[in-house]
Amino acid sequence: MQSFKLIDGDIVFDDSSDLVMIEGPEELGQCSEIGLGTNAGEWFLNPDMGIDFSLFLGKNLNQEQMRDEITRGLLQDDRIASVEEVTFNPNGTTRVQEITFRATAVTGEVIQREVNIGAD
Repeated sequence: MQSFKLIDGDIVFDDSSDLVMIEGPEELGQCSEIGLGTNAGEWFLNPDMGIDFSLFLGKNLNQEQMRDEITRGLLQDDRIASVEEVTFNPNGTTRVQEITFRATAVTGEVIQREVNIGAD
């Protein structure tokens, strides 16, 4: 699969003003980030896409529930075979959860990414 390369949600162009395309593990990682950055029910064309952001906001967060929700969100993409690791690094000042995950694609390629979920 090919997709437009995005940085902070913006389409990337090269020096000659051509669109930059990505594929393989980079594209799958980008799709995973988009899925985890989408609140469930937010996108009207696919209300099942995304994760429940309410599990990541507030006090007394349950890391097991959050880990399960990240795993569920990643496995929404049929190209992800398994999720091996999910770690959290909460920032109390900015109220943002920095989440790092490592997953394996059905092709055997390992995808490792970081996403931020929270009040920013």
